[in-house]
Amino acid sequence: MRAFVIALCIGSFAAAPALAGTIRGTLRDYDGPVANATVQARNVKTGALHETKSDQSGYTLSDLPPGTYEIAVPPLGYRTDRFVKKDVRVSARQPLELDIELTKGNLGVVGDDVAYLEVLNKYAGIDGAAPRTASGKPDLSGVWLGNLDPDQTAPDLLPWAAKEFEARLANNLKDMPAAFCLPTPVQITPVLYKFVQTDSLLVQIIEDVPSVRQVFLDGRPHPKDLDPTWAGHSIGHWEGDTLVVETVGFNDLSWLINGAPHTEQMRVIERFRRPDLGHLNLDVTIEDPGAFKAPWDMHMVWTAAPGEEIGEYVCNENNDYRENIAAPRAGAGESP
Repeated sequence: MRAFVIALCIGSFAAAPALAGTIRGTLRDYDGPVANATVQARNVKTGALHETKSDQSGYTLSDLPPGTYEIAVPPLGYRTDRFVKKDVRVSARQPLELDIELTKGNLGVVGDDVAYLEVLNKYAGIDGAAPRTASGKPDLSGVWLGNLDPDQTAPDLLPWAAKEFEARLANNLKDMPAAFCLPTPVQITPVLYKFVQTDSLLVQIIEDVPSVRQVFLDGRPHPKDLDPTWAGHSIGHWEGDTLVVETVGFNDLSWLINGAPHTEQMRVIERFRRPDLGHLNLDVTIEDPGAFKAPWDMHMVWTAAPGEEIGEYVCNENNDYRENIAAPRAGAGESP
């Protein structure tokens, strides 16, 4: 009997999980503590991603296996730039103190530095089941606060595209079309979107350029002879509770949101799914055999903002973008 107990104890000890570590600290931007920001720790060896949300007192990343990590905080809308700290070593039973200071983003554009956080925190507690239309489909209608992929991947570019991308970054994105009121081809910017859904059409009203987008849901195909445009031509269909939208027919004049180039071969697949009342899951795949080595995948969760409305968007008045671009900003090119 004693031998059995000893063997059981030894077996239990061997099966116990490895002792974990912790990273904690304050999280602030230029106005003070920041709540509801995502803080990520990626294990360099395994690629495992750990996430937590900050509050007014800071953040805590718990249950981290000992190892080396990259710590990141995705951009808070246009308010802050992405924060990255590499080679952070985590040891068992030794909490690591790491205070994070976020830097100002988007060159201080009026309104962008405050509104994103205000809206994000205002509607953080929305709960309930996703509504459905009279035809039984999930209803995506409403106002949504968009954001970027928190994982911050980037496309794997062909040599010519990589060279062009490097030249744009070296020039500090000085000639970026979006800065001069020209459309961004894939709308995943951290602004407000209003969706109006019918059985045959989804309309997106965007606080950005293009300001209106139509997604045809009536079964029509893409036109056979598409004239390339800035925003392309979008059609959609339902796969269960997921709305799948395909967009083709882009010109090659626009830049992707991180400044990368693309060709007229670009094809964008978006998958919208509303799992509950307060969230909209968006998975985006961008294919471009003329510029990419492989498809570029992004994954986002947008939040409902039912009390907000789309404001007027004007960017061609008093545009001092080029005058304010002097030197490359920290983290340029890291965000999609």
